[in-house]
Amino acid sequence: YQRRVRGCLVVTDSQSCMNSFVIALVVLIVISVSLANDPPSVVRAFGDSPVFQPSNFRLLVYNWLEGNLFTLVATAIVILITLTVLSSATFSKVKRNLGYIAHLDELYYLLLFYFTHKLPQIPAGIPKDLLFCYNKLIKVSRSFAAVILELDAELRDAICLFYLVLRALDTIEDDMGPPVKQKVQDLQNFYTKLEQPGWNIVSEGKSYGKTDEKELLENFQHVISSYKKLDPLFQEVISNICKRMGHGMAEFLEKEVTTIRDYELYCHYVAGLVGIGLSQIFARSKTEDARFANVETLSNSMGLFLQKTNIIRDYLEDSTEVPPRKFYPREIWGLYGKTYQCFQDPANKENSLKLINHMITDAMKHSVDCLDYLKMPKNTSVFKFCAIPQVMAIATLALCYNNHDVFKRQVKIRKGEAVKLILGSNNFTEVLKLFYIYSEKLARKIPANDPNAKRLIQYISTLQDKIKKEQSRL
Repeated sequence: YQRRVRGCLVVTDSQSCMNSFVIALVVLIVISVSLANDPPSVVRAFGDSPVFQPSNFRLLVYNWLEGNLFTLVATAIVILITLTVLSSATFSKVKRNLGYIAHLDELYYLLLFYFTHKLPQIPAGIPKDLLFCYNKLIKVSRSFAAVILELDAELRDAICLFYLVLRALDTIEDDMGPPVKQKVQDLQNFYTKLEQPGWNIVSEGKSYGKTDEKELLENFQHVISSYKKLDPLFQEVISNICKRMGHGMAEFLEKEVTTIRDYELYCHYVAGLVGIGLSQIFARSKTEDARFANVETLSNSMGLFLQKTNIIRDYLEDSTEVPPRKFYPREIWGLYGKTYQCFQDPANKENSLKLINHMITDAMKHSVDCLDYLKMPKNTSVFKFCAIPQVMAIATLALCYNNHDVFKRQVKIRKGEAVKLILGSNNFTEVLKLFYIYSEKLARKIPANDPNAKRLIQYISTLQDKIKKEQSRL
């Protein structure tokens, strides 16, 4: 888990919590020194017990601290910066880690998560094929793996395999190397491979993806073997969604996302169908009631809210690929620039901000549907599985809004903030509060002269009215 970059030892994400712990200790030292500046008042706070009366030696220490407070604080800050630089190696991470000083509550949640939260484990005693699937799930998606592993047993295997099947499909779509004609055929036929025991991509002499995704397709026989052991009701859902998604992805390999209708349709294929499939699995598992099979509009909105957030945030990554991938619809970006890449030019900052704000305004139209869906689950593990990604999405939108960094670098919410959201999304009441908080953050960032300001204000007003109505009902 260690590598060297530019001569500095870089600790990967496996050490991120420990980095934050070190930062927390430094901050606590500074606070302690500040308290020591007035020792008698600190002592009096504990009463007159002899246990807390300072000795002459302790008074000398207090006096020394008082005289050297500025030096100690300055030293603590230097140590903090040094540790951050050594553990991050890039100044964008330095800035993010130093941001914890302004968000001490996030340090609390990081420490709480690090010391008290037990990470979900792969179920014991499962077949080797299924063990491969769970191990590969953890490799290809750390974020979704955690929430999937926390699901009840009736759902866990089905959703794990559902995710891996669609991740394999996504790997074929994302690989820009193979000919488009080959990819179209493979996407359209992929669902049929689920009925071919022993099949993997190597058997056809092909290769897609890199590292873990590549290995998933090269060893897909394990996924098929586990899939065939699922309840036929789950198999039907997975196969049907895989077929529809594959055909939808193939359609957009051969055409550009030009209109807003194209954009909606593409997001439906790659994410809305996931929401629809999950709802059907919930209904068929009996973990939730049967009405989940009949909420396609809400399920679709759940998927679109997440997918649009990812597309908005990943503009730079997608547009710099070879060839570039263009998911912002021309009908929107064409209002503000002549080419898709022109928004990276600092000279076009004003129009770039109008573009990102327009895209986020469009995404926010799904927010009320998301709350209507999230009030439905009765099972706690299902609720958290559905709620955490949605809360992360609205937090990401609030961060990206009117933020030109989206066109310059990767923009992500802080790890401490993410942990705070994970630990604070246990029920519908908490999620309502979080949606309100981030809708307020969005509202405060709206420029008066933004061409979509009125529309976004209306979406936020509708969302906040919905939140207040639901809060009064609970």
